Amino acid sequence: MNREQDRSTEAVRDYWDKHTLGKQYVKRDDLAPGTQEFFDHVRPWMSPFKFPWIMDRIKREAAIVGDGRVLEVGCGMGFTSLEFSKRGCRVTATDLTPSAIELARQHYEVENAVAEDVRIENVLALSFEDQSFDAVWANGVLHHCGDARKGIQEIRRVLKPNGRAIISHFYRRPSWMYWVARLGRENIEFKSEDPPVTDFLTEKEILDLFAGYQVESTARDHYRALPIAKTGPKAFLYTWLFAPLYNLIPRPLAEKLAYKFSVTAIRK
Repeated sequence: MNREQDRSTEAVRDYWDKHTLGKQYVKRDDLAPGTQEFFDHVRPWMSPFKFPWIMDRIKREAAIVGDGRVLEVGCGMGFTSLEFSKRGCRVTATDLTPSAIELARQHYEVENAVAEDVRIENVLALSFEDQSFDAVWANGVLHHCGDARKGIQEIRRVLKPNGRAIISHFYRRPSWMYWVARLGRENIEFKSEDPPVTDFLTEKEILDLFAGYQVESTARDHYRALPIAKTGPKAFLYTWLFAPLYNLIPRPLAEKLAYKFSVTAIRK
């Protein structure tokens, strides 16, 4: 990697190490991170439980992969990896940050589940040998990594021929979230700051990333405005003004404004 990308990766790592996805939803000071009670507390806000289409995708892909090897890049606290493990897949759960990996390992322990490995990895420079996995899952990762094209090609490298890249999802533009994110200067994710890298891409730009793949299916996801946990002026306007009005839009039009675009592709 060149020096510019190293700096980007460092910034991304530092941010997410301090802001492990899910911690922003903790509303109780008495919960010890890594306990069963902690994971139960944040579960309703986490993928795949908040987003039913993600759970449907996991069930479909786990049935296809069977007992094959699944790599998750950007596993966070391990909620999605655990769903694949519970369905018989041999899972390697990875994340860029030590804090996420520690929580994912604790999550597997309290669930009495077993992964092939839970370890730190960078999707832009995976340490695995070529053609190691039957499927790679990435949920909400590549638009934050700083070089989505390189990430997609690293995923291709570690996939076996005809292996499955299940990318749920990229941030899409134009979309309702693209406009909301640019309304005012207040951050939309954490109280202190938003991620250093958040790329919104057109569908054409996303599909152009998949050189060396055959795209099997695509989906426009998250076309309705769902509840958020954040508070503040922007969140207030979102919850009490934007979301109720936007959700009145007929579904065909709302789907055209979906803010997530997911791709399932087969490695050639």
